Amino acid sequence: MKSTDRTKNTFAITTPLYYVNDLPHVGSAYTTMAADALARFERLRGKSVLMITGTDEHGQKIQRTAESLGRSPQAHCDLVVPGFEALWKQLDIQYDRFIRTTSRRHEYIVKEFFQRVWNSGDIYLNEQKGWYCVSCEEFKDERDLLPGNRCSIHPSKEVEWRDEENYFFRLSRYQDQLLALYAERPDFIAPESRRNEVLSFVNSGLQDFSISRVNLEWGLPIPVDSSHTIYVWFDALLGYVTALLDPDSDPMLENALSKWWPIDLHLIGKDILRFHAVYWPAMLMSAGLPMPGRVFAHGFLTKDGKKMGKTEGNTLTQSNW
Repeated sequence: MKSTDRTKNTFAITTPLYYVNDLPHVGSAYTTMAADALARFERLRGKSVLMITGTDEHGQKIQRTAESLGRSPQAHCDLVVPGFEALWKQLDIQYDRFIRTTSRRHEYIVKEFFQRVWNSGDIYLNEQKGWYCVSCEEFKDERDLLPGNRCSIHPSKEVEWRDEENYFFRLSRYQDQLLALYAERPDFIAPESRRNEVLSFVNSGLQDFSISRVNLEWGLPIPVDSSHTIYVWFDALLGYVTALLDPDSDPMLENALSKWWPIDLHLIGKDILRFHAVYWPAMLMSAGLPMPGRVFAHGFLTKDGKKMGKTEGNTLTQSNW
């Protein structure tokens, strides 16, 4: 595994791809303003900079939100996304690319990447049983749950029991390679407290994770089995790659990775650390692609002791400013 070339004169930075279950709030703005400040700094240093932001638009949470509002999922996304674009304009955020995971170009990139991982022998069909948080779009260990089977990140939401057949990614195959990455590049995960959290998680033993869902229409179909939908996180992480495509380029991995890859910095909230610091590098290893430069996970903005978020409804939105 080669380290990112720190002498190159380009700098690519990403915010999370924000979930569009509701309009953006001050927590979304916090991460984006931090990314914008870092991008401006690198521009002042004379580097060619690419700042990526965008929206994550697939998954069960979006489908349920749209249904509750009497809209189709696509209509819901099309209504909410302009709210993010308007807020970034109001805050004078100088982003270079805005990626929507419902774009057709993104679908091509996801399918090509999936095929690479499939060809590596890292995807297989198996049964999935466990507690699932729709708000996190993630299966939860019982040790991570609050009393009453509630999610520790979304305490107002009960998790759901799932027992279904899914396609799995062989995450366990990459435990030693991940530990080698963290040892070789101590600054890959920052700050140190988050690095220690990831090391503890990986050292405790990695389990394969499901990358498909059944009985879910809102998402991209598995290329080898259209009865399954690609898990939203497997889809969304690849938005960082799709965003690298020049507007006039054909949507192929080769074109997307030709100039800006690897990303220098993924700036995220701590609640999505495992996806970016464990699942994402393992997926890239499987596909034979270089690692990003660094994953930095900041803490939460809180209100009344709880994480501020759209799901909990305890946010400060643009209309409150």
